[in-house]
Amino acid sequence: MSTVSTGFDQEAMEGLAAAQNEQTGAEVSEEMLIEAEAPAVVSADHRQLKQLAKLQQNAVDHSIFETKKFNEGEKIRFTTTFDEVTLFNSINSSSESVADHFNEDITVENIVITTAQVNMDINDDFSEKEDKPCVHFFCKDGLHLASVSNGIIRSAENLITCSIIPSPEAPIVIKFKEITTKKGKAHSFDLVSR
Repeated sequence: MSTVSTGFDQEAMEGLAAAQNEQTGAEVSEEMLIEAEAPAVVSADHRQLKQLAKLQQNAVDHSIFETKKFNEGEKIRFTTTFDEVTLFNSINSSSESVADHFNEDITVENIVITTAQVNMDINDDFSEKEDKPCVHFFCKDGLHLASVSNGIIRSAENLITCSIIPSPEAPIVIKFKEITTKKGKAHSFDLVSR
């Protein structure tokens, strides 16, 4: 970035330079520096640029949410942890259904998205199978919930797209719910707190 006189103090210039360095590929142009006139505007712009850069850096590969042909899905598609016990339990052990925990505040420490083999026609046990995403929620109290519901998958995708990634140090609280749609009922969840 070339040196231009913009009327900013040194701290404001360093803030914008830091925002530029945090972005992946995007640059803060000289025009952006000249257009911003007050340090208060600079700090708001800096905050927004920093948040945008974080979203871009943590952008989710949306293909992890695709339903694939039978035996084409990865066993583990996405994980917030590399703890071997959690990963093993996500692909091996039984879990509880989210439907058993509607309207409860659930504290989630980790999310793992795996592949579940399900029948293409849910009403026919002999129909062809496909590999569908299955979202596993590992909760603070040892609870392990999982779902292949399209609504839950969509909510998990939105959560990750917004760079909201739970961890044991920074868990999130969600609330599962059942909603009525034109086609019947669907499952979803809301973020209660972060």
